[in-house]
Amino acid sequence: MNQQTARLALRTCILISAFLTLVALVVALADDSLLPKELAEWKAAQETDDAAAMIFALVLVMPLIAAHIAGLVGLFLFKKWGAWVCLGFYGVGSLFLLAEPNVESGLSAFLSEFDTLVVGIILGIAFFSKALEPDEVTY
Repeated sequence: MNQQTARLALRTCILISAFLTLVALVVALADDSLLPKELAEWKAAQETDDAAAMIFALVLVMPLIAAHIAGLVGLFLFKKWGAWVCLGFYGVGSLFLLAEPNVESGLSAFLSEFDTLVVGIILGIAFFSKALEPDEVTY
C-alpha cells in the first residue's frame, strides 16, 4: 500500500469511527428501553446517585476524552504521536471494562464491537503502513 492510499484509508477509518461513536452515544441514551424489563431493572438498581462518585468519574473520564480527541486529530494530521496517544487511550479505556459488569442492548454491543474493529484497522494502518511517515518526494 503506497502512502497516499494508506493516508486515505486512515482518514476514512477515523471518520467512520467518529460516526460510530456518535451513533453509539445516541443509542446508549435509549439503551434502557431496548433491554428486557428484568435487565433494565437490574441496571437501574446498580446505578448510584452519589455526587462524589459522579465527580470522581468525570475527573477520570474528561482527560481521557480530551486525549482521545487529541489523538484522533493528530492521526488525521498524520502525526506519529497521535497513534501513540490513541493506543494509550484504548489501552486505558479497556481497563474500565474490568470495573464492573456491563449490560447493554444488542444494538449497542454491535456498534461497540464494530467500532473496535475500525479502531484496530486505524491502529494497524498507523503503525504498520507508510501513512505517518514524512511525505514522499517524487522527482
